[in-house]
This record gives sequence, structure tokens and C-alpha cells, in this order.
Amino acid sequence: MSLHHLTALDASPSDLVSIAGRLRCDHVTLFTHVPDQARGFYPCVTGDDVPALRDALAGADVTVCNLEVFPLDRDGDLARFEEGLRVGAALGAPRATVHIHDVADLAAAAERFAAFSTAASGHGIVAGLEFNGFSAVKDIASAAAIVRAAGCGALVLDVLHLMRNGADLAALGRNADLVGYAQLCDGPLAIDPAEAWREAVRERRLPGDGEFPLAAILSRLGGDIVIEAEIPQAAARKAGVDAFERARRAIEAVRSVLPAA
Repeated sequence: MSLHHLTALDASPSDLVSIAGRLRCDHVTLFTHVPDQARGFYPCVTGDDVPALRDALAGADVTVCNLEVFPLDRDGDLARFEEGLRVGAALGAPRATVHIHDVADLAAAAERFAAFSTAASGHGIVAGLEFNGFSAVKDIASAAAIVRAAGCGALVLDVLHLMRNGADLAALGRNADLVGYAQLCDGPLAIDPAEAWREAVRERRLPGDGEFPLAAILSRLGGDIVIEAEIPQAAARKAGVDAFERARRAIEAVRSVLPAA
């Protein structure tokens, strides 16, 4: 079980780790690279934060399972990601999520993904490609084809993006071997497309409070997988619900839909 920082952006990275430990989570996802246009919106861990954050992780008995977010939107310029990967490696992170933008075809996307994977592997980190409607790789079938063509890396499964981009459970079943990390939330089966970005980054429903076929999705995944709560709750935050309580609601809701061991 993992807690994504998007679930409680008002918590500092160290506070998020403490919350995860109190909720008996095994892992957290942290931001170690944020694109320039998004700086200020997401708490980004820097090299100066590493010593205190290591202590917090050890004290909470929590590890970092994934790093966000590395947008592959320019050819041949991987140097800008080096610091985020270095910081993540210092925290023991095994994964990093990438988005692919502005590519002409599958071959170009696979080449770009493979290049990042090589750079990440130098830090002991596996690249995970996340498909979503805000990037050039929108659906699971396309993302899986890129990963297989690259011959490296993995898929990141965000249930929200699966449902908003084809809801192709058959493709999920065919490519479940590529998924080692899945992010859960819930929602209505359809929304106004104009609300898609707000839903993704500000207001998702707790598992069990929507219409997503979570049981069917989970049944297609392998057993050895990290399940994460990525459930921003802007309305609850505005109403005064603190970071711990929002995280507690998210984690308990995720646990409630998981198959019995």
C-alpha cells in the first residue's frame, strides 16, 4: 500500500511520510522533478531535504516506491532530470513516472522512453510510462506498445486515466505483466471533458463512491503489485479537513475495495 503526495499536497514530504506510517502504509510517492510551469503547485524534494527525509522514512518504517514526474517533451535533453533522479536514488526509490509529449509515432516514443530508461537505470530506477489524456500517449494499448517496443521499463496504471481514455479492460488484461504499480480512485463513468484536468489533479472520488469497475480492474492485475491511493480531495480540504484525515479516508477506501488476502 502506498500514499501519493497528490492525496495531501498541503503536507510537507516529511509530514506525508509520517502520515503514511501512522496509516500503516508501506510506501509513498514523492515529487523530485517538477516542470518549470508547475513549480509552486507541487512540493518538490531537493538534495537539501534528503537527510531529514531519510530519517523520517526510517522512523515511520516507510519507503519511497515511486517518483513523479518526468515529462519527456524534448528530444535529447535528459540532463534536466539528473537531479530528480539523483535525489530519488538517495531516498531508495525504485521507480520514476514519465509522460511522453510531442512525438510523431510509436517508434519515436519508444526511442525516447528507452533513452530515459537508460538514464534512470544508472540510478537503480525503473522508468514507468503513464498514459493519460493530457499527453501524447493516451490509452493503455498505446503505452504498452511503446514499452514493449522499447524493451525496457514498465507501465504505470492510474485507474482514472484508464477509465477516461477508453476503459479498455481487455487491453489491461493483455498487458498486466507490464504493470507493477497501480493508483486507485473512483469517479462517475462520464464527465464533462472540460472538467478532466480538475478531476485528475484536484477532485477524485474515494473508491466505493463512484462507478468505476474497480473489482474487475483489480482482478486483471497480478498479485505482486503496489496499490496506491492517489485521491486529491479539494472540496474536503477547502472545508477544513486536514491532510491526515483526507489521507486516512483515501487509504481506508482503497483497502475496502481490495480483494481479501
